[in-house]
Amino acid sequence: MAERLRLAEVERIPTEQLVALITESFDNLVAVALADATSGFVPQRTRRLLRKAEWREDWQDALFCASGELQVATERMRYTNDPRLEITEHRLRRVRARGNEASVLVKKLRRNDFHNSVERKNGTNSHVTAQGWLRSAFPDEHAELLRRERARLNMDDGYEEPSFSDVHEQIAYAVARGRIVAPRTAEVEALLAAADTAVRLAAADDAKGQDERNMALRHPLMLGRWENALRGLADSTAERARAESPHALGPLPDDFYRLPHAEATGVLNARRFLAAVQQRRLECKRCLRQVNQVLRERTRESPHVIAGAEAKAAASRLLVEGHPSEYAFIRAELRPHEERDGFLPMSLVSSSRRAEIKRRVLAALKDGTWTRPVALDA
Repeated sequence: MAERLRLAEVERIPTEQLVALITESFDNLVAVALADATSGFVPQRTRRLLRKAEWREDWQDALFCASGELQVATERMRYTNDPRLEITEHRLRRVRARGNEASVLVKKLRRNDFHNSVERKNGTNSHVTAQGWLRSAFPDEHAELLRRERARLNMDDGYEEPSFSDVHEQIAYAVARGRIVAPRTAEVEALLAAADTAVRLAAADDAKGQDERNMALRHPLMLGRWENALRGLADSTAERARAESPHALGPLPDDFYRLPHAEATGVLNARRFLAAVQQRRLECKRCLRQVNQVLRERTRESPHVIAGAEAKAAASRLLVEGHPSEYAFIRAELRPHEERDGFLPMSLVSSSRRAEIKRRVLAALKDGTWTRPVALDA
């Protein structure tokens, strides 16, 4: 078991040593996140470490966990008139402020990943956009060109990726075909074969011990059942915890502080457990995003997908060669909106303004009202 960090130690331990400690233990990561939020003496290198891209989401998880623990602690102290209430409330406010900062940075990280994705970059490329609109203007001709190119590449027109009812079905399909490789240990096999009640018990035990994570629950094939188990645990605990909802603790009702000690303790324990389940739900969503990212990358690497993209690109080039004036018209319509030559601003890609420009351009091509500019290079 990893050495357990105390808050006062964080500011004295070199950042390089902290990396190993927080890698081995989530409790240690929580301690470092707490120290960063509540102490003015944590070295700047340690503060920067938590905010690095590779640690940012783990830091957010740790703050979410600490916030839940501290909220329940303040409620317990208020009930028992504990003199440490004021300083604990101060810590809670600082942790929540850090949590807001972490949330902003994580959203920025995801936004950058999205903006740097192949799909998003293609959306900002004026040439790719114009070719897409030209395909929309001449769908039958493009379909015939695409058929010829697929035949040239000896692609089986009967091949088609199946449709999926949800992402978990898609993950199972990918695992079965080796697109996602994840060892099926004995623990994983046992959970896969287990009844839903057993999976729920495993998820409950996992939530109770921050440093006792059940890695079998995090196997790609188990994410859907883990997600369902956590949802069920939250739904069944929310009422006992007198929570605002299964997704948020919220404040306790005023009559809580008049409850008998045993009943109040039961409510507080339920709230602490619900906070842990909520943190695990956040973690489960993150695991699912990571698997989805791998799935997208593996799909793009599929020989059939690569060949299909090659056929589509060739068909688009041939369509441009067959309609150079129409293509030039589309490029001319897009040019005033470019932020630099050949590239549209990100703000235009998903906006209603882009859709309106496309409707106007396609309507002009259809009714023949477009003007014929000098042909441009594709």
